[in-house]
Amino acid sequence: MEKIGPDNFDRLSIEHLPNVRIIPSTGLPSNTPYLTLSHRWGNPPSLLLAKKKKFLLHEDISPHLLNCSEAVVFRHAVHVTRSLGFRYIWIDALCIMQDDEQEKTADIMQMDEVYSNSSLNISAAEGRVREGLDLDRNTLYINPHRAKVRHPITQDDIHLQAFRGNSFLGPREAPLNKRGWVYQERILAPRVVHFTQDQVFWECSSLEASEVLPQGISRWPRKHFTKGIMDPSVTSMQQIKSRWFNIVEDYSHTSLTFTDDRLLAISAVAKKFCSALQREPSDYLAGMWKDDLPLSMLWMQHSQPDTDMLEPTAAAEMNHAPSWSWASILGPIISVELSSLTASAEVLNVQAVRMSPNIFDGTESCRLRLRGHVCKFCRCTQNGARWINVAQHTEFQEISDFEFQKGRTIVIDWDTSRKMADEWLQTPEIGLASFEYFLLHLASEKSVDGAIERGIVLRKTNVRGTFSRIGSFFTPPQSEYSGSKLEAAFTGRLATLSTDDYFDLDFNGKYIVEVV
Repeated sequence: MEKIGPDNFDRLSIEHLPNVRIIPSTGLPSNTPYLTLSHRWGNPPSLLLAKKKKFLLHEDISPHLLNCSEAVVFRHAVHVTRSLGFRYIWIDALCIMQDDEQEKTADIMQMDEVYSNSSLNISAAEGRVREGLDLDRNTLYINPHRAKVRHPITQDDIHLQAFRGNSFLGPREAPLNKRGWVYQERILAPRVVHFTQDQVFWECSSLEASEVLPQGISRWPRKHFTKGIMDPSVTSMQQIKSRWFNIVEDYSHTSLTFTDDRLLAISAVAKKFCSALQREPSDYLAGMWKDDLPLSMLWMQHSQPDTDMLEPTAAAEMNHAPSWSWASILGPIISVELSSLTASAEVLNVQAVRMSPNIFDGTESCRLRLRGHVCKFCRCTQNGARWINVAQHTEFQEISDFEFQKGRTIVIDWDTSRKMADEWLQTPEIGLASFEYFLLHLASEKSVDGAIERGIVLRKTNVRGTFSRIGSFFTPPQSEYSGSKLEAAFTGRLATLSTDDYFDLDFNGKYIVEVV
């Protein structure tokens, strides 16, 4: 493409060259090249396509873009699109009828195609709605100090560069990249150009570059941000599964303005994975894949506060996901490697009521019926330490970190984003003797240091045999689990539940319960 000089570049702006229109994509050939835009919305947004603004569909929208202070990023994106030789750009705020729920749902269900088929995604990475892409930059950040030195032995010349700031952009670097909706746009777009405060960054599947390193670094094995879903024709299913869990972990660190968007904002990625994993859409259950259950229920809430989280909301739980799904809490999570686990519980039935036609969104309800070993316990305090009691015997000291302590210890990672669990932990007199807890054993793991038993912590609901998750647990390899009352309960030799705690009990001592 022929280079554009400064004068010609300015002539491509909306101020100099108006006539910007919203057109239906149905009238364009399917292979029409186009760009997309990732941006921060105003609060509330000032310029949106809505029923009351249908006139935007029938006229030049340049005057509206010029007269709206929050449309600066749109003006700049159109300018960049023209300068790169493209004619079309897709902008969610202007291409989706925002107050038509049926149309909006249908369009969101196509987000995987919109972003993955685009030629380039423009990212207004600083997230400043009134500044757009044209930021007051400090040129010192993109003018490195250069030096040439000679190797004393080989006499080869070595060229050195030293510069302030970043040469690449990590998963949550720049304000916009901490947003949940933007995360999937960045994953799906084949190429992204990030406009940040100090320089422009480029990323695609083969190159990460910036203004200070326009060619990237050759032979650099590690990507700062991995794009795409993986091609099943050249990748194993296990690798694709691992990629999904890695994406979920990264995504769980992002923030959302509306808590109920927790699953919707990653639904386009889930749809792509459904195809890559060769699954049926109905196998997707509020962020979890049916055939990964029950082992995938062993996720843990990250114990450290996430300083990257933006706009923390008052509610720490999401209503449209079951408690056994990572999506039910609004906080960072850690997945457990499933390949080293041997399941001890089995899923008998799943009953899911979807909340919308988008099957990759959340659920109104999702009940999981399982058969497994369950142990009832209480908590107590001795000499300032927390202990759990099984069958009226003090059994294991409760610890929160993975410490290879000898003696009877159990690691419990509480879902502290849940209001009830957080209150129990903050108020000892409430959370100890006042409540009964349940451990559902899900898997055993053989490590180089010894056996590990894993499961989830439950609280009973008001419905017989029905529980909700409030945490996860595991026994460290040197915890003296063998010969304990807990082992007896997890092998069916000790019954700790009352008849109203379960639906049925088999001859192996496994209980049938439901988790919601």
